[in-house]
Parts: sequence; structure tokens; C-alpha cells
Amino acid sequence: MTLVTSPATILSTVRYSETSKIVRLATRDHGVQSAIAKGAMRPRSRFGASLQPLSDGVAHLVLSQRRELHLLTAFDLMHLRVSLASDVGRYATAAVLAELMLRCAPAAPHPEGFDVLRHGLSRLETVSRDELEPAALQALWALVGALGFAPALDACVQDGVA
Repeated sequence: MTLVTSPATILSTVRYSETSKIVRLATRDHGVQSAIAKGAMRPRSRFGASLQPLSDGVAHLVLSQRRELHLLTAFDLMHLRVSLASDVGRYATAAVLAELMLRCAPAAPHPEGFDVLRHGLSRLETVSRDELEPAALQALWALVGALGFAPALDACVQDGVA
């Protein structure tokens, strides 16, 4: 068991038992990880309201070598993305970015994907309503590309013509 600290974005949370949560995190140094936050649902929890999806902070994890579910000992909240909930389009795009990270990012370190995710979420918070759709598409394509799934547009796949 190893104690690690890494910048992280919460991708999703699921209630587990009466007092705990399972948290899926995109971490800069350890990729996408699952962790249990014991006691997170208690009224006087040390986590407070910090374990909200799409929040940024610093995760303190105890990584287990034998299990895929690690232990989240603390989450130092840096940025709660409340403004994403002000518009359905903003929140929907942010949720798609989070889901894309959950399904396609590796459990190994992937700093580029992490940085692109955070940049996309930050841009969605600040972009005007008129520019939301192009910004959403740009954020999604940037993350798809960072994760290694960008289409090749320089040559035809059938005959190789430019």
C-alpha cells in the first residue's frame, strides 16, 4: 500500500453503503482510478461537499497493489464547478467529457489527457452562450485526440491519396 497525492478531477460518485461513496477520479499522475471515500456521507464528514462530480482538487489516495478499488483519505477541493450547472448544454458537455475519460483513459498516468480535460471544463465554464456549441465540440475533439482516438485526416485510408 502506497500513499500518493495527485491533482485530480472527480468524474463520478456512487453511494456505497449508508456512509461511504465510490469515487472515480482522473488523476494527473496515476490516470483514472476508483477509490472508496469511507464516511463521506456522514453529516460531519471530513470530505464535506467536496466530492461533487467535475470538481478539481488534490486527491490523497492509498493505492492497493492487489485491488482495483483504492482508499481516498482526503480530497483538498480547489475548484467546485458550480457554473456548469447553470446551463444544460454546459453540463451535458462536461458530463460527456467525464464519461469519455472514464471509458477511454487508461489507469496509467496520462498527463496530456488530464490537462485537456481540465482545460475543456474550464473553457465550458467561461464561454458565452453563443460560443458554447463550437467550444463543446472543440473540447470533445481535443480530448478524443489526446486519448489517441483522433481521426487521420491527412490521407485517404483506401488509396493513400492526400
